Amino acid sequence: MKKVSILLFSLFALLMFCSTAFAITDTAAQTVSTSASSASGKGWFVSNQRRHNFVFSVQGGTLNETTGWSYGPTGSLSVAILDFKGNRLVQIRSVKIWRFRTETINGGSKVVLAGIANIHVAIGVLENWWFRAEAKDVTDPAKGVDALSISLWRTGGANNFGCWTARVFDPQKPRTLHLNPTPFYVAFGRLRGGSVDITL
Repeated sequence: MKKVSILLFSLFALLMFCSTAFAITDTAAQTVSTSASSASGKGWFVSNQRRHNFVFSVQGGTLNETTGWSYGPTGSLSVAILDFKGNRLVQIRSVKIWRFRTETINGGSKVVLAGIANIHVAIGVLENWWFRAEAKDVTDPAKGVDALSISLWRTGGANNFGCWTARVFDPQKPRTLHLNPTPFYVAFGRLRGGSVDITL
């Protein structure tokens, strides 16, 4: 009986050690700090034979130093899609920017931001769409000019074309974000006016 007690105690101590070790490893892997990066832009580009006027800004948040994503930043994104006469067809307005990330690229830098937006159309407001935007700040003229792209997913389940699974998404758990591989709408282009400014 004494040997069994000693064995159980040793096993318990080993499990406690392993749990502590895993906790330390997990904490180290998810080192966080306040983000010092920021990005903003305003301008227009042409995509899908439509003019896209945009304005955005994002800053702050909690930086995950392992992944480079900053969560819970402040900021907003707005994109107006116009026809060839200048009539507004669609207005994309962010409700919440969930996360953003900046990084160096050849000839400059880029920012990726993602979150939830409402889509304003003639028949009303389409709520709870997912957006992902990417903007490039090109500082070397030999490498081109500033550019922006935006992708949109509607609710309906990630197994369906152009949709995302909104009902299971938990902002505190990035792995719960599920998007269909193909967005519902994509627009991208080099800026014909305006600029993008990124601080790494």
